[in-house]
Amino acid sequence: MVANALGDEHLAMARGFVARHANATLMERGPRGLVPAVHEVQNEIMAAHFDDVIIKMDEDLFVTPHWFEHLVDGYLDHAGRPDVPLVMPLVPISPPGRHVLNRFLRLSYPSERNMFSGPPIEENWVYHRWMWEKLIHENLADIYLHEAPPKYAYVGYLTINCVIFDQRIMRLVLPFPTTRVAGQTTTDEKAFNLALHAGKMKVAVLGRSLAHHYSFSKCEDYLRSHMPLERVWRFMQGLPDAPVISRRGRAPANPGDLHLLRAGG
Repeated sequence: MVANALGDEHLAMARGFVARHANATLMERGPRGLVPAVHEVQNEIMAAHFDDVIIKMDEDLFVTPHWFEHLVDGYLDHAGRPDVPLVMPLVPISPPGRHVLNRFLRLSYPSERNMFSGPPIEENWVYHRWMWEKLIHENLADIYLHEAPPKYAYVGYLTINCVIFDQRIMRLVLPFPTTRVAGQTTTDEKAFNLALHAGKMKVAVLGRSLAHHYSFSKCEDYLRSHMPLERVWRFMQGLPDAPVISRRGRAPANPGDLHLLRAGG
């Protein structure tokens, strides 16, 4: 676990997690920012584990039960493919997640198209709020899974929220720069996407395993005022909050078949 200039509350949470898990390590680095601190520690970790399989995930991601098994299964299915060096879960609030969900959203919510189209996802606060309201109040995840989507979808780019990879991509992107390039910070996400584009490679997106990214930075303040993180956390834990409203005719016939994929941060 990498801690980059965390505040006291977040640092206490990180240390508590490490104290409860014997195989977890906390690496505290500063100053705040990708360059140089975060890139330096990522370079160290990946160099030490170059022959291993790595899972990288952000702190504001809520995973689903059996997320690890789904991710490893996806990795194994693509381990022999040089053209698909990364696998990620379906993350609705992310550009690749929105791309994969496009057909489902158009068919399932035709009268609400203006809520899930428009500006890029990273700055589309309407989509952020709409998606969380659908997830919490209308079981959007269960409805999507009931449609029996393909096991994988393939896109030419990623967001770094949750991803599994190995040396097929590491040898193309390491080391991450620890100084600004042409005056700009180069992120690990940008490095991965440049390598994917240059090599004409794809990312496999899991079709039946969702992980939930809370928000992008430009929309987070707005989202916190309308869909508080505490409320999202309670939903992910299956704790009572607002009642779920099922959409008539599209809810699973047997909801119990899909409940294991309800998020459980």
